[in-house]
Amino acid sequence: MSILQENQQASNIFFITLKTINGLPVFINKKYYQIILDSLKFCRKNKGWRIYAYTILINHLHIVLKILPNFNLDDTVRDFKSFTAKEILKLLREDNQWDVLKEMEMAARNTKKQNFKVWRKNIWPKAICTQKFLLQKVKYTDFNAQKHKVVKNIENYPYTSYHNHYCDHQVELEIDDMSELF
Repeated sequence: MSILQENQQASNIFFITLKTINGLPVFINKKYYQIILDSLKFCRKNKGWRIYAYTILINHLHIVLKILPNFNLDDTVRDFKSFTAKEILKLLREDNQWDVLKEMEMAARNTKKQNFKVWRKNIWPKAICTQKFLLQKVKYTDFNAQKHKVVKNIENYPYTSYHNHYCDHQVELEIDDMSELF
């Protein structure tokens, strides 16, 4: 029995989407993308994430991942969002992105815990229980920058697992082997 078949009872494989508050264009250069890439690496190593696909766009990211036993999706995503928010805010201040910071401050005005809101609360998790759905979400994730017309040719966009799945060159982020699921 494959892991996907076992997951039909209780899935620990997900497609998630993290969006910036109000769709703000936060990831404006390599420094901002690097925050996300480094955090994804950390989650693979320390938070029980097995990442099978990812893409980072200017205002959102998609991830296809498995949560290992003894880890929880909500808790680990909360930690990811909290850490990346602090780092993004620090960088926005350094880069004098006052308009973006002001909008993030306005978004947090009704919260007691935050002075700035970087991420939307929902991550839109979709449990993956079949191989067909897994492959569909991986393909969607790999080609998302092209779908959004960020680039005409997906090979020209570095912040996607497309390169891990279809190319032989150095990649921005190592990912896990999906064959362990079949």
